[in-house]
Amino acid sequence: MRALETELERTFPAIKKQIDSLKKASIVEIWSDKAKRSIVIKEGCEQTLKSIFIYGMQNQIKEAFGTYAIMIDSFYFWQLFGNTLDYDLIVIYKNCEKEQMEPLKKEINTIFSDHFIDRASFVFMWADERAKRYRLADKFVMNILKHNIKAHTMQ
Repeated sequence: MRALETELERTFPAIKKQIDSLKKASIVEIWSDKAKRSIVIKEGCEQTLKSIFIYGMQNQIKEAFGTYAIMIDSFYFWQLFGNTLDYDLIVIYKNCEKEQMEPLKKEINTIFSDHFIDRASFVFMWADERAKRYRLADKFVMNILKHNIKAHTMQ
């Protein structure tokens, strides 16, 4: 509990109240033995909870992109978000140089690390490069089209 207090920046009674609520809702169980106690998510709840966190993370990312809307052409949520390519986020940018994307990249990394995701893969591609690669039938660009994932646009 001390570790939770430090990590969550909440008091012991506040954490206990939330855990009791989750236990009452049949979301977690408390396992105990002589040496320790553990809070365990009940089987069957994992996917629902993951979906809630992913939804929240997607909204945070969309808000970040809203700040940079003039520079973002479109973006795609991939592997972490339930799609089948080896990347978690693909961003197509315009109206800026590569270096101008650095603050956004840093913000995206912060969002992922705030959700305790240490390893995520991103692709940032200039819109003209995507168009050129499309004309050349580039495998990566064609995979995006093949999987027919809906692009989120900033218009």
